Amino acid sequence: MKKMAMEFPEISWINPFKSQLAGFLHSTFYSSSMKRDIGYAIYLPPGYFLDLKDEIREKNIKTQTGKRFPVIYWLHGKGGDESTGFNIRIAAMLDKEIISGGIKPVIMVFPNCGSFSMFCDSYDGTIMGETILIKELMPFIDANYSTIPSPEGRALEGFSMGGFGAVKLAFKYPGLFCSVAAIAGSFHDLESVSKNRPEVYAQMFGSNSSYFNSNSPYILAGENAGLIKKNIKLKFVNGSNDFTIENNYKLNRRLDSLGIDYEFKMLEGFKHIPGPYYEKEGLECHRFHMKNFGLM
Repeated sequence: MKKMAMEFPEISWINPFKSQLAGFLHSTFYSSSMKRDIGYAIYLPPGYFLDLKDEIREKNIKTQTGKRFPVIYWLHGKGGDESTGFNIRIAAMLDKEIISGGIKPVIMVFPNCGSFSMFCDSYDGTIMGETILIKELMPFIDANYSTIPSPEGRALEGFSMGGFGAVKLAFKYPGLFCSVAAIAGSFHDLESVSKNRPEVYAQMFGSNSSYFNSNSPYILAGENAGLIKKNIKLKFVNGSNDFTIENNYKLNRRLDSLGIDYEFKMLEGFKHIPGPYYEKEGLECHRFHMKNFGLM
């Protein structure tokens, strides 16, 4: 167990950045579960502010219009954090589309839930990836920014491990979200996580099958199928040459067996690289959320 834990680098919980994109900011909040400050990034759109000048968007986040905006929570992949380089590209793509009128203004939040947490709370309570987001950061965002603080105004999206996290959290808390998009999601079940990610299985789940299954989207889908059907719209994007495709199909078959509807987009030839996915399909995922917010 100790040997497995040592294979992971120490998690960096605060990762500041400087962005040239107006309205894209880094900040921190205090996590009671982790007993420390944790970083997050947030994109605030044009229309959030009374004065749309870039310097106002950048320096005066309290100059608000009184409007409330839906929120997309974008979940990082394994090894990522709130400031992973690709996050800035996603925010820039979204900002350009909002300015052009292709998408209505929306807030996007980039949490740091631990670089290998799978957006779960660890078996030993030392890495609280789920609690950080669901019980701490989301209430903090609703309290400090002009959000729509209801399921109708919240979406989850993520790449790879973040795709697993987005689906798992939506299935566990189907009363908190209305829209989920998973891009190349690493949809491990008990067999694949213990075989292919034994270090994560040991570190996060204590090599305990029952504890992993309490966090498994395959199991949670069955436990909460009724509420998922009623409340959640799902979209999956994957590539024909992506190593995650077989587990994506496996989860799709599970949802089919439960009568849970979803959209699925296959991108021919795509491998497990975030940039090409988002250049091809990122804005379509954002439009999917906007439709589910009732804004398209």
